[in-house]
Amino acid sequence: MSSRPSSRPNVPRQKTDAALDVELAPDRSYGVLTELLGYRLRRAQIRIYQDFLDVMDPWSITPPRFSAMTLIRHNRDLKLTDLARAMGIARSGAVEVVNSLEKLGYVRRSASPTDRRAYALVLTREGDEVLDEVTALIREHDARVSARLSDEERTQLGALLDRLG
Repeated sequence: MSSRPSSRPNVPRQKTDAALDVELAPDRSYGVLTELLGYRLRRAQIRIYQDFLDVMDPWSITPPRFSAMTLIRHNRDLKLTDLARAMGIARSGAVEVVNSLEKLGYVRRSASPTDRRAYALVLTREGDEVLDEVTALIREHDARVSARLSDEERTQLGALLDRLG
């Protein structure tokens, strides 16, 4: 178990491949739900998210934290407002993400070289090392959760999701 602060509820769960099981319960009627794309996307997202959290638990990395760290690494002197825009979230949400990453020791705020009123976000040495490590594990996670798809289907799904938003 991690000694890092976690944003996850302290609820014990069994870690099994069942988290990736996307089948509907055969003894239940789902009515209109099985016709709704949003419902189907949400079911898949829940399972994918849970697997992600299980893999990232030792580092207390959530999808928003991983996204923020990746954007900070690849966009030198990124400001909080720009991070929020790039993540597609409210500035207040970005503040929460950055605050949690600071507490974990992965990110620090430094003076912006272009705007005296703003801070530039920078990965710490530990954050940089952690991002390298977890990126490899997240690639494995991504391959695992899409293992039922062919390469062509995976490409097609990516293109369709991009069209939805």
